[in-house]
Amino acid sequence: MAITTKPTTPDVAKQFPEDPRAKRRSSDRRRLSAGTFREYGYVFPDGDPIPPEYLVKITSYRNNCTIIAPVQEDIKLAVESYWEPTIPTSILRAANTAIQLDQGGKRSAITSATTRRLWQGTSPMTITVPLKFECTKDPYIEVLEPCRLLQTIALPSDPVSDRKPVSPADLGKAFATFSFGEVAEELKKIVSQFPLLRPPGPSPFVAEGLLNGQTNYTQTSQSMVRKQSRHGDFIMVEFGTFLTFWNVIVKSGGVSFKTKFGSDGYPVSADAEIVFETYEMPTKESLEYSYTKITG
Repeated sequence: MAITTKPTTPDVAKQFPEDPRAKRRSSDRRRLSAGTFREYGYVFPDGDPIPPEYLVKITSYRNNCTIIAPVQEDIKLAVESYWEPTIPTSILRAANTAIQLDQGGKRSAITSATTRRLWQGTSPMTITVPLKFECTKDPYIEVLEPCRLLQTIALPSDPVSDRKPVSPADLGKAFATFSFGEVAEELKKIVSQFPLLRPPGPSPFVAEGLLNGQTNYTQTSQSMVRKQSRHGDFIMVEFGTFLTFWNVIVKSGGVSFKTKFGSDGYPVSADAEIVFETYEMPTKESLEYSYTKITG
């Protein structure tokens, strides 16, 4: 693996010293993204293959797949900070009214200092990804299945497909027959048969790393990610070799199948636009790792 380095002329090298963490971050990042994931979308190049710098990769650990597509449009990232007045609006309004009334409108309680605002948080980063799928060999692998999977990662799932129906009589029997401790255990068994859905994306109710700040995924192995995401999905979006967002959620998405079909009835062309959001509010440090640049 080759690491992108900065120019080595004396003046430039002093101004932009090589980051000693670059090699480690690049290696760990590749270890996390590499694996046995099934690949769909752009997997059968027609002619000369598109360079990896121009490919988008979306990986879902729960679905054990990676969806690949060429970059179609400009990459759009958006983030928003929330600010509120340091002095509560109601207090400032009352003070301003009293002073203007006392001064006959000649003075006001409003000053530059009173308009200072207090940071209330920052939104997750929004990542808009337009995609296009075209068939060159297998419409199922290149068009149909990647579009289905893009919809799947945004949908809840039913973890119990062979459960038995629960009747009110079962609940009554649990209360009438068993002791308190036995009732609790019996209720757990009955509730496990309820038609409860498994939410998409990661689960916030996981203790690992809860009090340790944001996880540095560039130093996390694939096996550890699988272990930590056993209660939910882990979705990763890679733009070429320069930008990666780990553990994102799907905010919205749409797929448009073109009215062109192959002999097997599968569509041979489709467009999609998926809007991701980072699972947590980004920080300067997490964004630095997302922008780690590598080649090869």
